[in-house]
Amino acid sequence: MKKIHAGFLLALLFIPSLSQAQTLAAGNDSTQTSNVPAGAKAAALGGAFSAWDDDTSSVYWNPAGMVWLPKIQIETAYNQWFQDSFFQDLSGVYPLEWGAVGGRISYVNLGSITGRDANGTPTNLTLSPENWGGTFATAVKLGNFSLGASLKSYVEVLTNTYGYGTLNMDIGGLLRLGSLGLAAGTRNIGLISPYNALTEYYSGASLAVGSKQFSFHLGTDITSSDGGVVLHHGVELGYQQTVFVRMGLQWYPQPLPNQEEGGLSGGVGLNLGDFKMDYSIADYGDLGLTNRVSLGYQFTIPQPQSADDDADARGTESTPRHVTVKQPPATATTRTIVAARSTSSNTDMNIPEMNLSLKEAYEIGIAAYKAQNYERAATYLKKTISLRPTEGDKVYQAEANSMLGIIYQYYLETPDSTTLARHYYHAALEIDPANSTALKHLPQLESDNSDAPSR
Repeated sequence: MKKIHAGFLLALLFIPSLSQAQTLAAGNDSTQTSNVPAGAKAAALGGAFSAWDDDTSSVYWNPAGMVWLPKIQIETAYNQWFQDSFFQDLSGVYPLEWGAVGGRISYVNLGSITGRDANGTPTNLTLSPENWGGTFATAVKLGNFSLGASLKSYVEVLTNTYGYGTLNMDIGGLLRLGSLGLAAGTRNIGLISPYNALTEYYSGASLAVGSKQFSFHLGTDITSSDGGVVLHHGVELGYQQTVFVRMGLQWYPQPLPNQEEGGLSGGVGLNLGDFKMDYSIADYGDLGLTNRVSLGYQFTIPQPQSADDDADARGTESTPRHVTVKQPPATATTRTIVAARSTSSNTDMNIPEMNLSLKEAYEIGIAAYKAQNYERAATYLKKTISLRPTEGDKVYQAEANSMLGIIYQYYLETPDSTTLARHYYHAALEIDPANSTALKHLPQLESDNSDAPSR
């Protein structure tokens, strides 16, 4: 595996330099602001993000990447552009059983431009060009491969009396092989437009290495259109999956007339449980520096289905703690015990299926938890953490451990239930130091020895 990683590392750095690629638009292309990149993280990485795709900006970079997001996520970004121009967007992704759906709304304001006549003399006319865009994206997951597509509608308003709109389409694919990602696709396939669509083609790769303490992520992209060749490289160093430092490079291997040189970029990121913040700064040659800030939030899955469930999950005083007979840890070769609630429809529990995938075992366990069948939930969540995860499945193992912590903290009474709950919370944090469920309930467990945590 080390040889494979070393070989890929060299290819990641040098193959793009030998490849043909393009990304900039020709003068007669329409809605050129439709290619304003999304996300401060991707901007800090020099745009090397089509195979990285681990936040909502995948709606723009490669819609196939949406299926690898484990939780519902929303993100908003603000980009202080050149002179008095600026860019804003709001994006979101909703994972589903078969894939994911997502969307994005963007707004570009190009500031105020003084009109001039044919001789270049300023006139009394002041222009304030604007661009509005909306995107709907969907993707399906087929094993380690995902395929995504999006429809994008943009409207450019140049003056009070003139504007035009376009309808474009993106298509992308992403293959995940453990910590290696490979991507390819096309952006802005023109469907309806009064001018040429700013179509570009891309391919990319990413590789994640390192330990839980320190992580190292490397990415590269090649993009091409009718305007030239652009190569993108990005690196990220992470500490405890909480603090990240990023650098990127965007450059053109051939001269491009009337185009600014690409340059260096960098930034930092901070993940605090379900909340994250990213900042980037990028150099655009004579045009100067641009700054971008993104704020994101992810919704923990599963969420309680009702107010009663929410109170139950927190173990509040209004909902007494459930007590069941002590149960030894279940395995895949032992029959599970009938749930304490005889009214449950799942009283015919059998041995957990041997061929269940990690995600399937997790989903069965969560369904049993929502049905308040805590022993069945514990059985399948334990099966989840016993299976070997892929890179994309690690989040399910972290969530399975944290939910086992909740089950033993609040619902299953055993002589060592507190010890088990603490063990599972710590196991969740070993996999994902930012796991919000464990971060929320572990301090309550360690500071409160009563049956129900304080409000």
